[in-house]
Amino acid sequence: MTAPSRTKMILRSIFSWKMLFMLIGSAIVFGGVFFKIFSGFAAMQAAMANMPVPVVNVTAQPAMTQDWGVEVSAIGVLEARRGVDVTSSVAGQVQQIKFESGERVSQGQVLVQLDADVERANLSSAQASLRLAKANLARGESLRTSDNISKATLEQRQSEYEVAAAEVAALAAQIDKKVIGAPFDGVLGIRKINVGQYLDAGNPIVNIQDLSKMLVNFSVSQKELSDLKVGQAIRMSTDAYPVRTFDGTISAIEPLINDETGMVEVQGTFDNPDGLLRPGMFAKLAILLPVRMQVVVVPQTAISYSLYGDFVYIAKEGKAETGEAITTVDRRIVKSGERRNGLVIVEEGLKADEMVVTSGQLKLDSGTRVAIVKDDTLALPDQVPVE
Repeated sequence: MTAPSRTKMILRSIFSWKMLFMLIGSAIVFGGVFFKIFSGFAAMQAAMANMPVPVVNVTAQPAMTQDWGVEVSAIGVLEARRGVDVTSSVAGQVQQIKFESGERVSQGQVLVQLDADVERANLSSAQASLRLAKANLARGESLRTSDNISKATLEQRQSEYEVAAAEVAALAAQIDKKVIGAPFDGVLGIRKINVGQYLDAGNPIVNIQDLSKMLVNFSVSQKELSDLKVGQAIRMSTDAYPVRTFDGTISAIEPLINDETGMVEVQGTFDNPDGLLRPGMFAKLAILLPVRMQVVVVPQTAISYSLYGDFVYIAKEGKAETGEAITTVDRRIVKSGERRNGLVIVEEGLKADEMVVTSGQLKLDSGTRVAIVKDDTLALPDQVPVE
């Protein structure tokens, strides 16, 4: 074998050994890297396996059975038991205004004094004429007893006396009408006149409303007529106080049914001691019929809504693998019904006394561990107190 051939064989052997060492070194390096990575994964899995299961704070209460009265819904408009525009029955110039807009007044309290100087002067003249007529009548009666005056003359003096008395009474009544008082206890509206203004008879002065009781007129179908009676309970809510209800009673039922609509007019009465209700408010009414039924109810906050239906979370007691007592929740589809006073009927999917979550549902899913707490401790569900 020639020298060049041997040299080539030696070089090939050297390169083969180098390649082998490189491959072995690469395998060792990559093997160490992969071992490190998989060791980290294993440690992470072990750490996650040993992590405590998060517990979500919620409030909960058992579903209740309740007598649920059947209701008939209606819409009405409130009006005061008494309310008018105060006006004058005689014309005259406003001399004094003795009230302020929005003031609460009593029946008979003077509101406006119209100018009555001319009437008072005429009254003084009429009173003088009345005194003269009375004296003439007295003299005539004494003369008649001695036949010194005819019966016709006495009758004339009697007539003059009565005319004078009537004129005095008319002028006194006219003066009284110049003093305008409150027709009943109530609250005044905004003043519509000014001092010095000339009022014609019938011109509005101020509106007055008696707010102690409120009336509401509404219509119901004649089908409900047999279940209605005077004194029956009514519940009302308004847009002004959406979270508050007012209780009243039926005070009158119209005897005539509208033959075009088949509806009957009903009037309800509500006490209004705080003056919260005002005339003109729209009212949502519920007439409580005598028919009652037993239903399962939960707070409205317990019902969650989705495209797939309404659902609730049921809290159940159980034990962990370690034997520790725990509380978990299950998500359950339910069929909800009528809502009233913060409660909702659950028609299907829930039994009485099952514990339902009422707040804190945002972090829940089936199987989530929970701690049932009071409302005032629910600020942050997973909050860890700072020492």
